[in-house]
Amino acid sequence: MLVKEILDSVEIIQDPYIKSITYAKIGERLAKAKDNNYKTAFLRAVETTKEIDEPVKMFRALLSVGYSLSKAGLKSAKRIYQEVLEDSRVLPAPQRDLIMQSAATYMLFLGEIGEAVTYALEISNRKLRNEVLLEIIRTNTRMIGKEQLKVAYRLRRSKLALEYIDSEPYRSKALLELIKAYMILGSYENGITLIRGISVKEWARQAFKEVSFYLKDKEVLGHYIDSLEEVANELIDRFGKEFTVELALAFALTGEGIPAVKLIRRLEDSESLLVKMALELLERDHDVLPKFISALNEEEADAVGKAVMNRILERPEKGSWEIVNAIGKSTPSEEVWAKIARYYVLVGKLEGAMKVGTLIQDRKLRSIVMADIAHHLVKNGEVEKAIDAAVEVRDPKFSSVLISEILIKALERELPGRVRSWNGSKH
Repeated sequence: MLVKEILDSVEIIQDPYIKSITYAKIGERLAKAKDNNYKTAFLRAVETTKEIDEPVKMFRALLSVGYSLSKAGLKSAKRIYQEVLEDSRVLPAPQRDLIMQSAATYMLFLGEIGEAVTYALEISNRKLRNEVLLEIIRTNTRMIGKEQLKVAYRLRRSKLALEYIDSEPYRSKALLELIKAYMILGSYENGITLIRGISVKEWARQAFKEVSFYLKDKEVLGHYIDSLEEVANELIDRFGKEFTVELALAFALTGEGIPAVKLIRRLEDSESLLVKMALELLERDHDVLPKFISALNEEEADAVGKAVMNRILERPEKGSWEIVNAIGKSTPSEEVWAKIARYYVLVGKLEGAMKVGTLIQDRKLRSIVMADIAHHLVKNGEVEKAIDAAVEVRDPKFSSVLISEILIKALERELPGRVRSWNGSKH
């Protein structure tokens, strides 16, 4: 079918709205193919809009035609949009608002951010206007992440849109989008500073977390800890002490144990909060736990070490050498050391358990640890090492009983082989 025949066939479409849009789409494709029939197609598209009885539908059709003109690279598109902007003023506010929303959306699709803002500002309904402006900023941030061209232009347009967002939570959400843009551009201090402007607690928390994790992923978090601590303190002053734990957790999850612990120490019952946080870190990302533990003082490390080791002994797969070593170095508690030795036994590192056990001076704890090690050594057939472990028990009576048990068990392991050998003898 020839192009002219296709154009003529559009006339059989009865709905003028669909007919107009169809002409426009054909015109767009013809223009891209450099077929001069595109002029006829677009002319008919515009003429057909006059057949639409409903004003709202007519303006929507014109916007669609303008969009196709823009996609075809034709400058006349802006004239159509300007006409819609002016002529639609006769409509009731709710109807015109929807037309302006559509116009802004089309401009956004075309990458015309400034034009999108212009149409968004024509929306009289405050809530809808703020929603559209927020979507413009979101789209702009995504584009900044995808392309390096026109970055400064896009950032200026986002700031312009932000100026006109006048209610929450839209303004806080928009600030978060602008912060993301600064992060993408590597302008980290500007992004951190903007967190201060967020008025809604939920979005302030989200922004703080996203910035912290972004900087961690870029391996530059350490350079901005002081700035983040200042922001954290300001947010706590604004939103209340209950916000402290959430920000501390954000620090801890990024591997920044020192600022996390400093924040928690400001609260009542800080020790139990530190224990609770350590257990949460163990569940969520135990790789960050060693730095958190290393930031604790001896008293805190004692409480945290007991709780964490108890959880690890219940579920050894949650443990790691890094966590256990951090606990061992942070507390002189022999009760905790005994738990560490038990962990080594459970994972089969008996030599490590022996090293820890020999450091324990408490007679009862030392006896329990060494007995545990000795029994496992016997099971492994290492009788001499088992006896060495038993000798390390400080209680003479307990040590004697333990050595006696070891020797008897060793004999029991040896006798079955001897019996088989005797049964096979001819004597």
